Amino acid sequence: MAFSGGSFQAAEAFVKSFVLDGDSVTFDRTALEGLRDFKLEPGRCVCVFPVTPRVQNRYGTLHGGCVATLVDVVSTVALLTVSADPGVSVNIGTNYIDPGPGGADVEVEARVTKVGRTLAFMDVTLRTAVGGKTVATGTHCKFLPNSRQTRSKL
Repeated sequence: MAFSGGSFQAAEAFVKSFVLDGDSVTFDRTALEGLRDFKLEPGRCVCVFPVTPRVQNRYGTLHGGCVATLVDVVSTVALLTVSADPGVSVNIGTNYIDPGPGGADVEVEARVTKVGRTLAFMDVTLRTAVGGKTVATGTHCKFLPNSRQTRSKL
């Protein structure tokens, strides 16, 4: 597994333990097998995902549930480049624009648009790795329960 772009220990640890750990049997690990080539910078994560047969729908294209999982997980990795708190999902939205072709690679780019006192907002775009055609877009809002401001009010 390769990370590039600097030292982002929280983001790298999240990916290693919840997505890439060979001993893990979590949904994320099972659904996102093959996620690779992570590029990290503050507020941003880009990676590549292969559209293998096990993540295809009956039409031979990337399954919508897998798209939603990619939006969830990759945006959380982006959040962890700027926050020690991975947060808890409040809302995930996906827009399916064009089929992700079976056998192709999809580039997933997540950007943190805002981190407030208790909420964080991320945008995600999935594109074909060759040609850059937009497959889907997504948004993710997370509650940050471990923020100092939230804890002091409880």
